[in-house]
Amino acid sequence: MASTTLSAKYLFLNFLVAAFILTPGCSPDRSAGTIKVFSWTSTPQARNVIAGLEKGLARSLSVVDIGADYPTGVQLVRQLASERLQLLVVLGTPALMLTAPEIKRTPVVFAMVADPYHTGAAYDKHHPEDHQENITGIASPPPLEEAIRQGLKLFPARRHWGLIYDPYEGSSVELQQDFADLAQKAGLTLTVQSLTDQREAAAALEALEKQKVQVVFIPPDQNARRYSPLLLQKGAARCIVVVNGNPRIKGKGAVLSVTLDYEAVGRKAADLANRLLAGAKPASIPIVHDSPVKLTVDENLLSRWAGYPPANRETRRRTLAP
Repeated sequence: MASTTLSAKYLFLNFLVAAFILTPGCSPDRSAGTIKVFSWTSTPQARNVIAGLEKGLARSLSVVDIGADYPTGVQLVRQLASERLQLLVVLGTPALMLTAPEIKRTPVVFAMVADPYHTGAAYDKHHPEDHQENITGIASPPPLEEAIRQGLKLFPARRHWGLIYDPYEGSSVELQQDFADLAQKAGLTLTVQSLTDQREAAAALEALEKQKVQVVFIPPDQNARRYSPLLLQKGAARCIVVVNGNPRIKGKGAVLSVTLDYEAVGRKAADLANRLLAGAKPASIPIVHDSPVKLTVDENLLSRWAGYPPANRETRRRTLAP
């Protein structure tokens, strides 16, 4: 009888402990040990990065995108700062700018950021090891130099290139300056044309044609949507050679497209995340600089401009080798 009473007491004590643990005020934080993705907006490029992340991490990820809405982003970052996350992945420059000043303890890996040195997360591009101690990531500037290199491989005699930019939009101006520097380094003649309104597109393209531009490059900026439909029509009609460097611009007309491979960016970010999950500290990992490239060729247009045989696929692979 005494044994039965003692067993009952132990059962009752176990019941009390279980009840105590499961009460709302004492339950374990369900966010502990989880990985979340904080994305500035949902685009095909962001979704490709996430696909690469999930493949590299071999798990599905909880993703929150804020639809490019700053107030929503501020609120979400504050919430994320209060959670006990194992790791936070941040996609997009604006999202990183929101994250850096608010989240100081959670390990952070960023991606889809061309230049992290203006975000507060990292400080000097000449010292990628110098960054906020809980943050590391991959800097992936657009592959402008690779676009020029591949274009010259296909069209070595066409050395007069053109570029359209918006002089009142900061990122467009920066891309124009970077491309101009690279074009000069490659020995190209570059003619630039400003454009601030879609109604000016026809006049801007006509101005480039009058100046005997042989190749027009579409940079990865927002201004490109104003003139790219008309330019791609001219390219498809075989009036001018078009090289596309903008992953958001679709449609036929570009002989060559040279853009970031966003899924590869995601896999490279996953490599950094796996290092942190294995115990490495973000402070010990320098910012990675890498711009994996995705190349696409319209062989019909290429055969027109370069006498390129579409059937010779081995030659194509050699020509487009990185």
